[in-house]
Amino acid sequence: MIKLVDLTYYAHRDYTHTAQVRENHAPALAFAPYLIHKIDFCFVKHAAFEEHVVMDGVPYHFFKGRNRFWSITLKTHQYIKKLKPDVVLVQGFIFPLQVIFLRLFCGKGFKIMIQHHGGLPFGGIKGWLQKIACSFADAFIFTAAGNAMVWKRKNIIKQDAPIFELLEASTNLQQKDKQISKTRTQMAGETNILWVGRLNANKDPIAVLLGFMQYLKIKPEAKLYMIYQSEDMINDIMALFASSKLLANAVVLVGRVANHELPYWYSAADFYISGSHKEGSGYALLEAMACGCVPLITDIPPYQKITGNGRCGFLYPPGDANALARLLYTVNNADQKKLSDDTLIHFHQHLSFKNIADDLVGICEQVTTPIQASTLE
Repeated sequence: MIKLVDLTYYAHRDYTHTAQVRENHAPALAFAPYLIHKIDFCFVKHAAFEEHVVMDGVPYHFFKGRNRFWSITLKTHQYIKKLKPDVVLVQGFIFPLQVIFLRLFCGKGFKIMIQHHGGLPFGGIKGWLQKIACSFADAFIFTAAGNAMVWKRKNIIKQDAPIFELLEASTNLQQKDKQISKTRTQMAGETNILWVGRLNANKDPIAVLLGFMQYLKIKPEAKLYMIYQSEDMINDIMALFASSKLLANAVVLVGRVANHELPYWYSAADFYISGSHKEGSGYALLEAMACGCVPLITDIPPYQKITGNGRCGFLYPPGDANALARLLYTVNNADQKKLSDDTLIHFHQHLSFKNIADDLVGICEQVTTPIQASTLE
């Protein structure tokens, strides 16, 4: 049986007990119970405390960490060396010095895989260390292979390096009754569209609003509800509202919503909309699809992966408000119930925690299987 260590160097120093990790990081951890009896698996994590516990049948080993780029967690590496794993899956590219030490201290008796969680390559000496760290790795995991291209262009990852696709998270959110959800959220549009995300340049709310404003010319009864935490571009949005009374009346700035209320918002809405130019994954998109909310999203690698290259959902070029408007025109007369049902089916067939576990097992098997010499003459 393959022995896999899932290693996170980043330390959540604000946590005081182990259960907080499971509670706050369920989207990224809940795949683990599906690995029981398939591989020998454990988490090695860093926090402000040290403890070894088993949660949901999965071992967690916590060591103290400081989140300093130049620090080395010797005790962690001594423990990993003692475990004698077949594969160590390092979460994130942000501690390359640790990865270098992992290989040099623990030896070459196991494979190292590094999983991307968003972000871009470092510059300067940190980028140089990332390149060295990646030269010690045997494979890399991205939500979508397209996200690896910038790392290859910067020569951080070798052009022929093995790249695997794997979701970094999923969700346990479930669809609620649509009418109850609409009453609970007070969604009142003839077509209800939901935004869940920060109001920043990368998420591009202005392009979304401009596309929606064009759609209102043929569907003035439509409503766009915007759930957000950060307000980076709120002044730009208010200026756009001032220029269009039609838009101002059709958009509801909801603001923050408690996590336990989100399933009602996703279930009440007809479509989930996004304007992202780049993403590491797509947490809100996954939540929306788990509740049957049909995606209207940008044509970027992780969204392509999650929607099966647009087989489930609708894609448009980032920043193109006119393309979004055309997309909205296209779905205006679509069978929304069928689209919602298809979205749910796609989620449960391809995007669940069990899917993540099964895919991870398959990746480990490929990485640890020796390449057989060709028998062809």
